[in-house]
Amino acid sequence: MLRTILLSISICCLVTIGSTGQDLPFEELKFNSVYLNEEREVWVHLPYGYLDTLKEGYNVIYVLDAEWRFDVVRNIVFDFGANGLMPNSIVVGIPHVEMNDKRGKDLTFSHSRTEYDGEEVDSTWYNSSNSGGGSHFYNYLSKELIPFIDQNYNTNKQDMLIGHSYGGYFASYIVNLENNPFEMLQVYDPSIWFGAGEVNEKIKQTNITKQVSVFVTYQPEPKFHKEKIEEMLKLMKKEKKVELGNRRFSKLSHNALFLFSLMEGLKWQFEIPSDQ
Repeated sequence: MLRTILLSISICCLVTIGSTGQDLPFEELKFNSVYLNEEREVWVHLPYGYLDTLKEGYNVIYVLDAEWRFDVVRNIVFDFGANGLMPNSIVVGIPHVEMNDKRGKDLTFSHSRTEYDGEEVDSTWYNSSNSGGGSHFYNYLSKELIPFIDQNYNTNKQDMLIGHSYGGYFASYIVNLENNPFEMLQVYDPSIWFGAGEVNEKIKQTNITKQVSVFVTYQPEPKFHKEKIEEMLKLMKKEKKVELGNRRFSKLSHNALFLFSLMEGLKWQFEIPSDQ
């Protein structure tokens, strides 16, 4: 039983897309999560013409790290959809309660004893205060948030998850879970180094049983980080249920590649042609 309690809804007009001349409103929702035992905020942006075409179901794009990524994703998705380059889609931003520790706790499934460069670290680096809560966050997404969105908006259950860094690790970790609710995963410079590559060990141990499209981007520094991602790509290429795309950015930093990854990922997923 879905036990979400809607507390408040507010409409905020923030930005304008020049090609449509319309403000882009989004809804700020707050409800109590049983699995996380706390109040969570969610931001929902509706596509162009949503109220005029309710007979159709819409793709839903879930965006992790919404504090940083929601605005850029919703603007590009809105513009691409309004211009017929991809399906008009609902965009759901998932912010964190707190970014320094709770973000890491939400998005990781263990307490890593390795860092991104392969350095071994002790328990003061990753512990119960800043990591290892991913299973609770996954239950929140799959058992509370997604059912809530499906019940309250006109969706077609064709869901995409966009994750960068820790968010990319999270998306990669859940790809072979039996009840993974996402048909499409966008994985940008993921922290596959976390747990010394535990995502790769999961893929080795359990075949991916659900048909899923996965687009992965990455940059080559440091070496340990790059090697773990490239190992994951090799493993996923062997999976019959995975449609895999990838792009390596040799000259872009970890944070700078997000926008380029988003553009490339949407083009790949929805077969958007380049104008040549």
